[in-house]
Amino acid sequence: MKAAIHQPDLLPWSGFWFKMVNCDRFVLAVHDQLQKHWVQRRVMMRETWVTLPLVGKPHLVPINTVEVKDGWQQHLVDSITGRYTGARHWKDRGPDLLDRITSVEATNLADINIALIEQIRDLLGITTELVVPPPPKQAGLERVLEVLVDQGATSYLSGTGARDYIRDEGQARFDELGIELVWSDHEKTTGDSIVTVLMDHDDPMEIISLRHGGD
Repeated sequence: MKAAIHQPDLLPWSGFWFKMVNCDRFVLAVHDQLQKHWVQRRVMMRETWVTLPLVGKPHLVPINTVEVKDGWQQHLVDSITGRYTGARHWKDRGPDLLDRITSVEATNLADINIALIEQIRDLLGITTELVVPPPPKQAGLERVLEVLVDQGATSYLSGTGARDYIRDEGQARFDELGIELVWSDHEKTTGDSIVTVLMDHDDPMEIISLRHGGD
């Protein structure tokens, strides 16, 4: 069973969905720490940031303990409308996307992002199982391995950014546990939100599924 693990980001870019499409189980790491200026609460749309306003000033606390201010749905709707009205697929996809956003009633950041991820997953026709694990006991790479073992994974699809902390020592730990380590080979066309892909491209899954070299 191939698994991927990712924090529940806000309307994330195509590489997030590439990992989801190419695994059997996609684990949402809601217990990871929030970095207040990172992509759990903000996302690039048309090369400018859209940020959810938080209650208080949480930082380096678990993502699933963070609350978002009331009115976040309208904030997202207004931000998307202002950036994408007139886009190639605004008329046929925009209203549905906005309806999906306004249907989410959560105020917890993790719950909001998971609900939006589920909405986009369904819109794209992706059927990969989403899992929220129990709180892990370990940290760093050992936390990743703990989750993979608990999920019964035999293979792990990782983003290439993890090379910086996995290194040869990390590879050895995967080998010890009999878990194959596979690096994502997604071909990046834009670092923007999945919203950009939905609004600009006839076949969003074609963009999501792109691999290096076009395979």
